Amino acid sequence: MLSGGELFAPVLISVVLTLAVMGSAMAVIFSAYEYRRLFNQHQILVQQWDEIQVEWGQYLLEQSVWSAHHRVEALAADQMNMVVPAVEAIEIVRNEQQ
Repeated sequence: MLSGGELFAPVLISVVLTLAVMGSAMAVIFSAYEYRRLFNQHQILVQQWDEIQVEWGQYLLEQSVWSAHHRVEALAADQMNMVVPAVEAIEIVRNEQQ
């Protein structure tokens, strides 16, 4: 006949292994959940990045329009009464140090 100690050891091993399998299963479930959560967050951030890139491109286009040479020249002529000097009126100044 088996004593109490001989019956207790296999039961204890079975309980410990069952708990280990359950713990491992919970860890797998948690890691899958965390992966999905982080992947969704990543997708949201990628979408925001794309939207920001489009907006940045629009700002660059707007900046290039506002600083176009013909626009600056027209504003200078209209608002400040500036004109392009004649070729014979242009003087080149050189800094010649001795």
